[in-house]
Amino acid sequence: MGSSSADSISPQSSATGENVIVVMNGNRGKGNLDALEWAIKYIVGPNDTVVVLGVLPEIGRKPTPSCLPFHLGIGTSGIWIKLEFSHNEMTPSELQQAIGRKKREYQKFLQPYYHHCKKREVKLDIRLAAGYESKKLAVEEAEKLDPRWIVLDGYLKKDKEYIHKNVDCHVALLKEKGVATLIPSKITGPECEEWQTVCKKIDDQAFTDDDIMEEEIKEPNSPKQTPLTPSSYPLSWRTGFPRAFSLDEIEEITNGFKNVALKDQNRIIYTGVCGENRVIVMCFRADDQAVSLLNIVSRVRHTNILNLVGYCCIGGSIFLLCDCPEGSLEACLLCDKAATNLSWKTRWRIALEIGAGIQYLHEEFADGSIVNLSLCSCNVALTSGSSAMLCIYEPTTQRLKIDNDPQNESICKNIDVNEQLRGDIQDYGVFLLELISGLSRRLFEKDGQSLVDWALPFLEKNSLSPLLDPRLTESSDPQVAHMARAALACLKNDSSHNLTISKVLTIVRGNQ
Repeated sequence: MGSSSADSISPQSSATGENVIVVMNGNRGKGNLDALEWAIKYIVGPNDTVVVLGVLPEIGRKPTPSCLPFHLGIGTSGIWIKLEFSHNEMTPSELQQAIGRKKREYQKFLQPYYHHCKKREVKLDIRLAAGYESKKLAVEEAEKLDPRWIVLDGYLKKDKEYIHKNVDCHVALLKEKGVATLIPSKITGPECEEWQTVCKKIDDQAFTDDDIMEEEIKEPNSPKQTPLTPSSYPLSWRTGFPRAFSLDEIEEITNGFKNVALKDQNRIIYTGVCGENRVIVMCFRADDQAVSLLNIVSRVRHTNILNLVGYCCIGGSIFLLCDCPEGSLEACLLCDKAATNLSWKTRWRIALEIGAGIQYLHEEFADGSIVNLSLCSCNVALTSGSSAMLCIYEPTTQRLKIDNDPQNESICKNIDVNEQLRGDIQDYGVFLLELISGLSRRLFEKDGQSLVDWALPFLEKNSLSPLLDPRLTESSDPQVAHMARAALACLKNDSSHNLTISKVLTIVRGNQ
């Protein structure tokens, strides 16, 4: 396959603006967009060009590759991909599948940013580079574009020194959402007026005002959330996490394994403290299921999923640590006072948040769909601000096999993909019933019926009154009707429909 230079499709600098390069690990899914948000908020101005370089090191790597650019449309902006491709490692068909998957991901993640930048008169240029070293790519693009800044995703920490040594611009390394380490240009030094302006802007704005960027890029009908402060950031999102823990550390965190919260045939759950942060520690028998679960949760990063803080594999046990939420949604629904505080709008927002987590696992996770999520109110955690996170630390959680995956031994095989996805969507329908009725699926008992058996006839007749949680005296918002329609669609979903979670969320938002 012949070579083709990417220089001919490099963006042209604005007549009055300057270039900013944001380098991200393109395998991390939506979680890697924090660097782009930080750049847009603090250092990008009108007429500037933001060049986003998403590096995909797992596709088609070879010491002596040939480069093949692809243009992939995204709105009226564009994506180009620079691929290092070898016949010995990927066939054209395999390559096209990988490209298609990444194209779909980036179209979904970056379209809102394009509109946001257009509104601010900023040009957004998106690039993916497969099988290409991030540090060399950043330096190569800096030589062509002469940027004012290079902003690095936190996962590219190891590239920081090399890039700073070989470029003549400022470098920022994202440490966590909204927080970056700033390295001044070795030529201009920290006395540079522009450098001082950015530092002052960060000091004035960081964690004191609403994150305007976050609010603007959400779906138009998505509810507003309270911004996080530094102390409220989950431990799993902070620098240095997730990480490996020693058995001594686990013992200290769990108070000598005395803080047992739950014990069943699959696991033992402890509560504990890591530093000043409360955590949950789950102990599994070190079998194939537990190893597979560790492989999954160690890769998952999403704001509406209870993410991994750390792990410890020793002897016949595997310990998984995650952030400790305020409590479960089921516990709130079982308490009259807590349930009353969950207004209809709050419950609708919870439905959207958990739906977004499922969408990430089903459709956006780079390594294949995650299924069998055991979704119900007892596996949904709530924070102090009633934000919802899905807990996927269940032995049933599996990753569906994707074509040409080199880790087939850790993935469930011979599974009907649509059937597995359909099961989670039906569970999401039952979860919506729990939010509407205020009843627990797990504990429901009425004349020998399940929650679905009891509620389905009312849904089919569009009779919502008998389903509404009587503890909420406020009139039900239109969002409740949206949830009810979505619940019915999920519960009636069969092989003839193949309803996706994206379509379900469209119903929940009221857009269908």
